[in-house]
Amino acid sequence: MRVRMAQLIAVVGLAVVLAGCNVNTRVDVTLRRDGTGTLRTTVTFDSDAVLKMGGATALAQTIPLNDLRKADWKISKWARSTNGAQAISLTHEFFDERELVQLIGDLAGPRGILQNPKVTHDRGWFSNRDRLQIVVDMRSPEVDIVGDPALAARLRAAGTDPVKLQAQLVAELKTALHVSVVLRLPNGHLKTYDAPTGSVRTIAVSDGGLAWDHVVKFGIGLALALLAGLFLLAAGIGIRRNHRRAAQRIGRGVQPAERTPLM
Repeated sequence: MRVRMAQLIAVVGLAVVLAGCNVNTRVDVTLRRDGTGTLRTTVTFDSDAVLKMGGATALAQTIPLNDLRKADWKISKWARSTNGAQAISLTHEFFDERELVQLIGDLAGPRGILQNPKVTHDRGWFSNRDRLQIVVDMRSPEVDIVGDPALAARLRAAGTDPVKLQAQLVAELKTALHVSVVLRLPNGHLKTYDAPTGSVRTIAVSDGGLAWDHVVKFGIGLALALLAGLFLLAAGIGIRRNHRRAAQRIGRGVQPAERTPLM
């Protein structure tokens, strides 16, 4: 089941406008050894934002999450830090690059701050290669309120023009939204990027080289095969040598010595 997270992003943006605060968003993409992975997004409101939104309970009620749960997103509980900030995490597993592309589109929209994710997971006889890549575009964060008919209808019913609100949110998010991206490979290699406002950049982390465990196993197998071949060759030489000796004795008329019966 696909779900557009425009409603979530829009409400976060609305909170920014109403509270005049900053929102920190961290996106983690983790690749596992089998080529599958996890996409996690953590949104944090500072203590001032929580207070201006009416407290932790009001903030939790403001963010719509039921549709996300129905779409198999795992939603954490709101977590309060020692400084009064409130954070929530949204997590979804992905099977391959195609599914990650879909999830990123649901998370940020087709032209959002996260674009064109790439996953490389190659396993050969003697080499492995893993790579994660994504484009982070902070030039104009997208908020698709108009494209969400249900949300737009509710706003109109409340006397708010969705088009004007969307333009206002885009303008506010350019300075209020702070995004960091972490790409993590199976061996622990990672790339962390804090995206500056107004920037666009492709970030990537990769790792690859000889698969030494495969090389060692192949070497051991090859050595055993060579030893077995040498053993068989030596045995064959011994048999042929015995046959030649027997033939030579017969050619000289030498008969095998008869044994004298004991009784």
